Amino acid sequence: MNKFYALLLLGGVIVANPAFAADDLFGEGSAEDVFSSAESEPAENKQVAAVSSFLSNRIPESTARNINKAEKVFCYTVDYAQAGYDGYTINDLALKGACGELSQTGRDLIKKSVLDNNLLYSTSKDNCSISPKIILRYVYGADYTDVLFSVPCHSLTFFHGRDITTVNAAPGAAVIEQIVKAYSSLEEPYQSPALLGQMVGNGQAMNQRDKEVLRRAAPVAAPVKKWNTQQPAQAPAAKQPAKSGWNKLR
Repeated sequence: MNKFYALLLLGGVIVANPAFAADDLFGEGSAEDVFSSAESEPAENKQVAAVSSFLSNRIPESTARNINKAEKVFCYTVDYAQAGYDGYTINDLALKGACGELSQTGRDLIKKSVLDNNLLYSTSKDNCSISPKIILRYVYGADYTDVLFSVPCHSLTFFHGRDITTVNAAPGAAVIEQIVKAYSSLEEPYQSPALLGQMVGNGQAMNQRDKEVLRRAAPVAAPVKKWNTQQPAQAPAAKQPAKSGWNKLR
């Protein structure tokens, strides 16, 4: 598996108006890639500017630091875990797949349209339950901050250790929806890098030995975490969000 390239090309970003048409965020006509390739620039050259004043006033400094100084940014698709689920998880959510490592262009896109855009957010209350779609993991050394995108109930949730903060992003619904749509379309089966002794966002078979390790761990008839296997006649009900906690936007 070596698909760390964007299938959608970056278009113009109108940061001043977070309610711009979704098609304006990812469009055609640019040669830039929103995901990294093997020829990407070294990690030390990748920097993400500070988050907006709205976010910096609401999330802990340590949470923001990992975003601001991230050396790598990985993308994952997630959902609530079904009853009895025993697969990979991230922040207690079912890890459905990997959608790549963001290139500098992709990171700049998220920074300008989401993280550095005060107009994307609202302090108003919105009685809805978080619907997990994608997580961006900002890695700084051995530390990291996860940013969960929810659609509908448009919001961002920031995870850093025990610190969890959810913000209302209803004014930027068009932006959030387009990012989720574009990145979710790049989903690939998640392969644990730990199986191959790698420290990357998604394990890739680099040699024949790695291929054999993955073959033994995930034979064709039994994928690693079984999302592609046939469901029983009556699938177990999805775990319902708690009535209180980070997954309620109020």
